[in-house]
Parts: sequence; C-alpha cells; structure tokens
Amino acid sequence: MKRALAVLGLLPLLAGCSGEPSEADMRRLVETHTRRALERQGQGGFQAFDVFRKQGCVDAAKKTGKSGQFDCYYAATFVPQPGQPPMTVNGKGRFTSGDKGLTFEDLGAQPR
Repeated sequence: MKRALAVLGLLPLLAGCSGEPSEADMRRLVETHTRRALERQGQGGFQAFDVFRKQGCVDAAKKTGKSGQFDCYYAATFVPQPGQPPMTVNGKGRFTSGDKGLTFEDLGAQPR
C-alpha cells in the first residue's frame, strides 16, 4: 500500500516532464490573448474565462522542425458581453517554450 501511494505521489512530477504546457499556463496565455483581441475590437471588459479545460497536446516539432513546440486543444467558456449568454469555444494553439518563456500562437477557435 505504501508503495502504491509513493507511485501515485510521483505522477504529477512525471506528467510535467513531457514539456507540454500545463493547463494553468495555457489558460493564462489564452486569456491574455483573448483580452487583447476583444479590446482591439472595442469590446473591453473581459477579465477571465469562467471555465477552461486543456483537452490535449501533440508535439509540433515534426511539423515545424523546432523543438519545444506543442499544438494544444482547449475548451473555454466565458461571457463575451454583460447580459449575453455564456459562449464556449473549442480552440487550438501553438505553445512554444523559448528564451522568453512560454508563448502562444492562436491556430483558431470555433464556437459550439
């Protein structure tokens, strides 16, 4: 039993070794990108997603030839304008780990 608990305790550490961005990192970057995009459209007021879920990542190095890049899928729910119903979008982004930390490139989002 102690051995099983010890192995379970190591799982979060092993999950972080893949180089994939964490759900929290993804959320932070996508929220910042969304906030800026809405402000450029004159639709300020967005602060954060109500719900954000990482759905999975694939290593993009084979596609781009650059290591440290992951194409990740996510679902995000937010209220775009006060008084409007919540909107959920399924998105895809490229997350790149580099000298300046983790960056995000929007590869598209579809409302559902």
